[in-house]
Amino acid sequence: MKTEYSCGIVIFFKNSEWKPEFLIINQKSENWSFRWFPKWHIEPWETELQAAKREIWEEVWIKEIEIIWKKTFTTTYSFKVRDETINKNVTLFVWEVKNKSIKIQESELNGYKRAEFDVAMNILTHQNYKSILENVKLYLWC
Repeated sequence: MKTEYSCGIVIFFKNSEWKPEFLIINQKSENWSFRWFPKWHIEPWETELQAAKREIWEEVWIKEIEIIWKKTFTTTYSFKVRDETINKNVTLFVWEVKNKSIKIQESELNGYKRAEFDVAMNILTHQNYKSILENVKLYLWC
């Protein structure tokens, strides 16, 4: 059994009514249906924070990121690749982004959506990411 580690960011923007809108990406895959938060593998020379920032720059071209919320959220899950089970450990930072300009990496992503909490919960395809978003909401509104 193999274990992989990834880092990413739950990005939110404040809309004109000062309500958070969360960035959900549509990852290209065999079934083209995975929708979650930007994330990927940690390179051996990177910290979790460096990996998260690099991935955001590569996937959605957001470079100016300020860490406003220092809390991180984690999730774990397993999947199979060619009969090998892989355990995935994911750490997600929560960051507010002021620059609303997004350009996706078309080779890896089908698209993105900015959505308020209820809509984002319907867009996400994995229960573990829905649970993270529920915890982020509690964190932001407390």
